[in-house]
Amino acid sequence: MDHTVTRRSVVALAAAGLAGCLGSDSNGHEEEKDEDDDTDHDGGGDSRPPEPPERDLDPDWETASTFRSWLLEDTAMDGNRRFDYTEVFPEETDLGEGFPDGLGISTETVDGHLVQSFTQVFFGRFDAAAILENVADADDVEEVDEYAGYAVLEDEVRGETRRIAVGESAIVVGDDYERRIDAHRGEYERLEEADPEFTHLFRQLPHDETVTAHYGPPMADNVDIDGIYLWGVSSESPTADELTWVFVFAREEDLTEETVSGLETISGDVVESSMEGRTAIVVGAPPDA
Repeated sequence: MDHTVTRRSVVALAAAGLAGCLGSDSNGHEEEKDEDDDTDHDGGGDSRPPEPPERDLDPDWETASTFRSWLLEDTAMDGNRRFDYTEVFPEETDLGEGFPDGLGISTETVDGHLVQSFTQVFFGRFDAAAILENVADADDVEEVDEYAGYAVLEDEVRGETRRIAVGESAIVVGDDYERRIDAHRGEYERLEEADPEFTHLFRQLPHDETVTAHYGPPMADNVDIDGIYLWGVSSESPTADELTWVFVFAREEDLTEETVSGLETISGDVVESSMEGRTAIVVGAPPDA
């Protein structure tokens, strides 16, 4: 599975439920491993270049896509805070794989899927009471707690305990469910509140349907550019023929026409590219590989 810059990687994560071609973490979730890649994939350490100038920018939470309020700066893994979000699922996607049947997770019940630092959030309209009834007699899952209106379930995956918080509009899978729920409610610091550069990034990305972003440069061998503070890519769907990449640099002097030419190699066929201040935008086809 490609965990670099292609939009198809988001659906691969969603369809697999973070299972398959991965290596396990403490929650029974898994992360892709590449022995030849020493890039921080949201693991130990921090891949950010020097801090950029302070940007006076506040997100408009009234109009922002819902998933943005669930993003954390202090994730379970400190690394690059990578997240993958999609609300468009190809027919072959099996969102329920790896989860208790009683949750009823499927492309029919889920409107969006977010992954950040092993935690997954499924968005939709869920009948929490019916879910609790469905799992009440199950041998592999039990209700263990309640938090801010969410029923907290517990199951076991590969010998490790996993927490699942079930609400009417979201199901959160991950040990940091309390912080995620609090952040969504505005009672805990969100990623954009900690770093306005992400708010700037969201304003440059033209799509809400499918989005990936993280600190540092893309994990792509053909993009060897210094000074990228963070980047993101968006499209109308995970399998779209045209993507928009946005690169935000820490220093304006690091972004030149030559730099943009190097960034264009991320696309299999560039439609257009531009630069302004510390931001570069590339629009084009998915990577060839």
